[in-house]
Amino acid sequence: MAKKKNKGKNTAIVGEFARYFGDNTLENWHRLIRDIGLDENPPTINKCRQVIKKVNVNIYDLLEAVAQGTHPQHFGTIGLLAQYSIRNRKIYPSQMAKKDKVGPVRALLRGLFGGS
Repeated sequence: MAKKKNKGKNTAIVGEFARYFGDNTLENWHRLIRDIGLDENPPTINKCRQVIKKVNVNIYDLLEAVAQGTHPQHFGTIGLLAQYSIRNRKIYPSQMAKKDKVGPVRALLRGLFGGS
């Protein structure tokens, strides 16, 4: 039963993130960087992706923080992010992330289970 409950939660987060981010524009990448709590405006999407890859935040928490007008918690290591995400069942569905080859979800994802 828990799997079905989580499946609905996972489907919802995919749509919620897609609505939040919108089109793949430099302006939207800059907004994502600001919403994460960084004060940078890289000149290209590729540079934005590099900046975001250095920060460990939970995608669920990012969306909650945006809704509340705050910034999400930053985790010092991928291990700490993994522990938090697993304990709180806030894991973005990897099968959906694989469909997003170069977008923001891929930049935010971390290998929580020892993968990439």
